[in-house]
Amino acid sequence: MKILFVYTDIDVKGGARSYHFGLGVLSSVLKNAGHATGLHYMFDKWDPDGFAAHVEMFGPDILAYTSDSSQARYTAKLIKRMKGKDIVQIAGGTHASLYPGFLKDTDGLDAICVGEGEKPLLDMVTALNKKEDYSGIAGLWIKAKDGSIKQNPQSQFTHDLDAIPFGDREMFNYQQVVASDYDRATIMLSRGCPYKCNYCGSPAMGGLQEGKYVRFRSVANGIAEIKEIVSRYKIKSIFFADDVFTIDRKFVKEFCAAYKREIGLPFEVTTRVESANYETFKNLMDAGCTRVAMGVESGSQELRRKSLNRKMTNKKIIQAFADARKAGLKTKSYNIVGFPYETRKMHEETVLLNRELNPDSLVCYIFNPYPGTALFDISIKEGFLSPDFLDDDFISRTDTPLNMPLFSRREILECYRSFAYNVYKTRSLKKALIYKVYYSRFGEPLIRLLDIVKKPIQRLAMGS
Repeated sequence: MKILFVYTDIDVKGGARSYHFGLGVLSSVLKNAGHATGLHYMFDKWDPDGFAAHVEMFGPDILAYTSDSSQARYTAKLIKRMKGKDIVQIAGGTHASLYPGFLKDTDGLDAICVGEGEKPLLDMVTALNKKEDYSGIAGLWIKAKDGSIKQNPQSQFTHDLDAIPFGDREMFNYQQVVASDYDRATIMLSRGCPYKCNYCGSPAMGGLQEGKYVRFRSVANGIAEIKEIVSRYKIKSIFFADDVFTIDRKFVKEFCAAYKREIGLPFEVTTRVESANYETFKNLMDAGCTRVAMGVESGSQELRRKSLNRKMTNKKIIQAFADARKAGLKTKSYNIVGFPYETRKMHEETVLLNRELNPDSLVCYIFNPYPGTALFDISIKEGFLSPDFLDDDFISRTDTPLNMPLFSRREILECYRSFAYNVYKTRSLKKALIYKVYYSRFGEPLIRLLDIVKKPIQRLAMGS
């Protein structure tokens, strides 16, 4: 069978290309079973004609789409365009999993995969290859010709991550991906997150399948994949994209020892302030970690506790950043503006907390309500969000679809664009001004126009 994966990445801020871990693994699973795979990666610009030409050239039996909610409208248009062709169309990823109504709503879509897809997709491809019925496969929802939906039972989480093959990075032209992101490779050693943040899709994804949600690969398995990647591509550093790298401190200690001994490249991680301490940060630094990123999201303890379901105190956040710096690590803070119930005064608390933290770099996004999350439901219930907002043409995380009486769209955009400047202006005017340009409405096109200086600007803004 021939399977063409389809991945849209339209209007990406920063211009870095993406490696999609899920698609990479699915491709390896199918190739190992004797099937042929390809990828249509629609990066940055909307090009449906190029997609149609690729489909015609590749001649797939199956079109397999992945999408989050910010890309769903593009995916739906591509699916509709392929309707009527002798091709089975299936969608997966967070949007289809958390909003299964996507199957009914999307003209031309035959099935969705709810949750992790290694076994359901392979079972589906195997059945189609044998010309057998695939309508009863666990983990799949199937749309019949009359439009009725068959919802099959849940599939199981894969307990042993070492049994899953390494992802097919070559399908992504991976050297090009690396070159677009500071010559940095991305790795994941785990799946799942134990925390229950109300704005995040991970808690809902954890309830879609049976079995243990938070799982780690073995140290040996992770090191083996890193060695393979380093031997095939020109890489200067590694970013571990796990939701919370330091959940298991015993694993961290063992992994750091092996990494220092067998790899040695600089690396960065993301973690939570509650799951790390000075000793853990010191282990990371000794192994070659250069920077740790942690989510602040809001400086308002009230908003974090009541709306976001993030229980940490500001004191704990301050201590975690201080411990990381004491261990010799650079720090990065993640922040979001425009939450339901947030006010401008609450956002100013986020500015003040970041000034106290003084992270070497920071990121600010605008809240995006993902279907399947608690804050999506709240946004609908309170009338902050139109039920058909997914059809709106706006760039996710840089604009807001919410209409809130106490925090207007104009105010949210002002806060988003000036946040980094207001954090850094008293400590480093040069850094503050660069961030001001980057987050302005003209920042993205200007940086792309001046591509020759893109990396130096990025490195300065990133604190390196």
